[in-house]
Amino acid sequence: MLVRVMLHQQAQSANPSNQTNQRTTERPERPERPEQPERPERPSSPDVAPNEIIVRNGVPVIPPIPPIPPIPAIQVHTGGPQDVIPPQAVDISYAFFAMLAVILIGLPLSRAFGRRLERSGRGALAPAAAEQLQRIEQALDAMAIEVERISEAQRYLTKLQAGQLGEPSALPGERR
Repeated sequence: MLVRVMLHQQAQSANPSNQTNQRTTERPERPERPEQPERPERPSSPDVAPNEIIVRNGVPVIPPIPPIPPIPAIQVHTGGPQDVIPPQAVDISYAFFAMLAVILIGLPLSRAFGRRLERSGRGALAPAAAEQLQRIEQALDAMAIEVERISEAQRYLTKLQAGQLGEPSALPGERR
């Protein structure tokens, strides 16, 4: 194909008067079909070296290049098996480190806040609440004394009943 184009250009450069006439009077010809590329001819004689260029009819003929054999695919393994760690373990580790960060930052902050409240006096109780707690404490002491009296009475009655059961004549329903 390249040879045809070159020959056509040489022919046009040889007849410049014909070229100007064609431009003004005639439309350029359309090719009837697309040109197919020429296949280079193989050298028929075995005495021709593979790198030697053959010239036929004044046109150099390039010997065909043998196709490159396919290279088998090489698989590269970048490491061990994929997905060794399940995604749930990753989520748990994220949660653990977030909790650790909250503890490391939050513990000193909460201590400082508690000390500040204690020093400012806001931690102290109101007088009305202190009186109410004192009354509750007295009521609990009174109830504890009454429960102790009740339990002492229960033990005394249990000892009396055990003493009566020890006598054989006192058992009801038994006759000799």
